[in-house]
Amino acid sequence: MWTNRALLIAITLVAAAAVGAAGAPALLEVKSALTGVVEAQPLVGVGDVVDDGQAMVYVRTALTGSVSVAARAPRAGVVREVVIVAGQRIERGDLVARIEPK
Repeated sequence: MWTNRALLIAITLVAAAAVGAAGAPALLEVKSALTGVVEAQPLVGVGDVVDDGQAMVYVRTALTGSVSVAARAPRAGVVREVVIVAGQRIERGDLVARIEPK
């Protein structure tokens, strides 16, 4: 009898874990649309709340020397990881951050 009960508990725990994992939102990758050197301000940080389309990373481009938006939030959410630092050179398509959508 304990074997059946233990099996039932194990199945319940596995099912609960699967439902919890399925309900967790996937992190969205934010990639650079431009090549350049990352500017210090305004650079988003972990825990920052961003709106859909909000500028997250600015770069100084090599060709014009001007500062432009390199990445925008694809959706509203919370920044969970920033993989670049100010002064770093990034290329178009490089991963710059991950956000958890709202």
